[in-house]
Amino acid sequence: MSQADLGADVVAQAIDWRVRLASGLAPLDEHDACVRWRAEHPSHEQAWQRLAVFDGRLDGMPLPQVSRTLRQRDRRTVLKGLAVLLGGTALIGGANLGLRDSPWLAEQRTATGQRRRLPLPDGGWLQMNSGTALDVVFDGQQRRIRLLAGEIMVQTGKHAAERPFWVETPMGSLQALGTGFSVRLADDSALLAVEQGAVAVHPGALAHAAAVIQAGEQVRFDRQRLFAVQALDRDALAWREGFLVVRQWRLAQLCAELGRYRSGVLRCDPAVADLLISGVFPLDEPDRALAALGRSLPVRARYLTRWWVSLEPA
Repeated sequence: MSQADLGADVVAQAIDWRVRLASGLAPLDEHDACVRWRAEHPSHEQAWQRLAVFDGRLDGMPLPQVSRTLRQRDRRTVLKGLAVLLGGTALIGGANLGLRDSPWLAEQRTATGQRRRLPLPDGGWLQMNSGTALDVVFDGQQRRIRLLAGEIMVQTGKHAAERPFWVETPMGSLQALGTGFSVRLADDSALLAVEQGAVAVHPGALAHAAAVIQAGEQVRFDRQRLFAVQALDRDALAWREGFLVVRQWRLAQLCAELGRYRSGVLRCDPAVADLLISGVFPLDEPDRALAALGRSLPVRARYLTRWWVSLEPA
């Protein structure tokens, strides 16, 4: 079967199955459902085989055995190994808030490519993505996170004292209403994604909350306003487990995202920038992901130095 027989919907379904089963914690009926899905059409099995766990060493194993093997391994190790590509080019195709401290002076920081989970004094936790800087301010009157750069996932404590929980950003403040949510900073905006509970958004230039975002929703905002509320993109939260899920992304977009996890310069030649790609990539091994690109797209990673890499036509 040629790559042209793999439609985008089949690619998306194969990625969903791999992500759902990667932890080894999926119930047996999910494994059975995946077996049935693979048998429904030859393209399903081809898509499944192209998403090879551990460089293909598990591809020939029955799913229950795969599940046992995965459970014997640390989840992060499993997801580091879940790195491959599907298909081909056509079808796979702070100062204004009074936060005077710069990211370089933050109490808590992660380096490029580093992720870290921090326990919070109220029994909750937060997870820091690559290149994140923040301060944690907890006392008898407040629970406050000052996010200066990067991206975090927050789970507030369930039995915390009656103190408001706030996340301050250069774009505005967020008040958690008993919840789990993520915040990602960009140059001129911030993205809030709510998994549990609800979060009130206070853009910096407004005197009141602009909206309350509910579980299953996300919204981008800047200091002046909120943009359109959208359905939660759960793929975008996969960084917590150490991998990046992409569906029909431009190669330039993938390059920019992988660049967040790799020191140095990673650029994409305009000649290949619009090629489309889908797959699951390990964030702890961005160079492995770059090497895999050449097996699915007519591109190559050219290393001028260890710190300067360019994706170019093969």
